[in-house]
Amino acid sequence: MNLIVIDPGHGGKDSGAVDYGLKEADVALRLAELVNNYLGDYANAATSMTRNKNTSPTYPAPPEGLRKRIAFANSKNADFFLSLHCNAGGGSGFESFVAHNAPARTKQIQKVINDQVLSYLKGYGIGAHGNPAKNDSQAARSRIAVLRDTRMPAVLLECLFIDNPKENKLLRDPKFLDGLAAAIVEGLAEALGLKKKVTKPKPMYRVEVNGKLIYDTAYEGKIAEAVIKAIDKNANKIYLTKL
Repeated sequence: MNLIVIDPGHGGKDSGAVDYGLKEADVALRLAELVNNYLGDYANAATSMTRNKNTSPTYPAPPEGLRKRIAFANSKNADFFLSLHCNAGGGSGFESFVAHNAPARTKQIQKVINDQVLSYLKGYGIGAHGNPAKNDSQAARSRIAVLRDTRMPAVLLECLFIDNPKENKLLRDPKFLDGLAAAIVEGLAEALGLKKKVTKPKPMYRVEVNGKLIYDTAYEGKIAEAVIKAIDKNANKIYLTKL
């Protein structure tokens, strides 16, 4: 089982970058929720989120909030840490970060996620912000605490620029965010070897009333509806046959 800690950047007292009335913390949370939902389709993946709402009065601002997130992930003995953010500063595009001197395995996961996300963004005419796979260093020490101090492979994604008008509009679009979340999870699944859950198809049933075929269906609701209608009409013969 792979335990993935999903970290929606900022939150609570910390809104992150804000432009055109859109808060980075809100976008990060919505994207994290979508990523979490998609990961639910995998049999060998479990998830935990560092926050699940944006307005908690008890959620502290940095740096205390960051320390709590790091301690949370480390206490879980997580297998991977994914931090989700939006960029700002007058640029455009997507990029990601790993810690200074990150091991090769972490860089490999970063690259696979990047490839999937950039393939998705290409359909919107958006590319990488410079080199999309960045090593987070400031002098001899990493500056991003959630990458530096977590004890598992960790990648931070900067998903477009909130102060770019075109990208701000996309970050408000539920369809775009859903597709972005799906691309992130496809990258994670490939990199971590996640396997989709196998679901058995529901059996088909034939509903006949007074010799007339009503449905061939696997949906219990339709079966129940047809039988209730037949009873209401005082049907003489109701047949339910498994196909």
